[in-house]
Amino acid sequence: MFDTLEKMLIDYPWKVNKHTKTTAMRKGQYSINVGKTSHWTKPGKPILPSVAMRENKHQIYDECARLFPEHNFDCVMINKNFKCPPHKDKNNIGESIIIGLGNYNGGDLVVEGDGQCLLYSPFIFNGSEKEHWVEDWTGDRYTVVLCKSKFKNFREPPPQPHQTDDGVSV
Repeated sequence: MFDTLEKMLIDYPWKVNKHTKTTAMRKGQYSINVGKTSHWTKPGKPILPSVAMRENKHQIYDECARLFPEHNFDCVMINKNFKCPPHKDKNNIGESIIIGLGNYNGGDLVVEGDGQCLLYSPFIFNGSEKEHWVEDWTGDRYTVVLCKSKFKNFREPPPQPHQTDDGVSV
């Protein structure tokens, strides 16, 4: 069921996160938003596709939407071998879905003391309300987190015209 998404993560051109506005725990890690994002320097502007989302041509985002059509999300965090310390997701609202993919052992997500095995097993929780972290593991561990941003100024941009195969703008 998750073969396509897993292959996308393995083949992804991972770069260390150096973005100046990212949280301290993500700096220097393989942790990237391939969903939509705010533009921190432009308050009130619409939510737009992140650079990483545009670079992979929305493929990972679209695959997540196909796999989880009932979940309302705008952010897709992809992680490779990222061990997050105890924290709450202060910029998320509502429930998030997380799934682990790859060839690893261990690496349970601990939510307020209860460990959850994520390997090919989606888990739903509210990370803005519940402290969570990751236990040690061996192997290559990929995770995908689907969440909704709490930024009130976000709104979907108007649909952009695109051309059909015969060159007509619609």
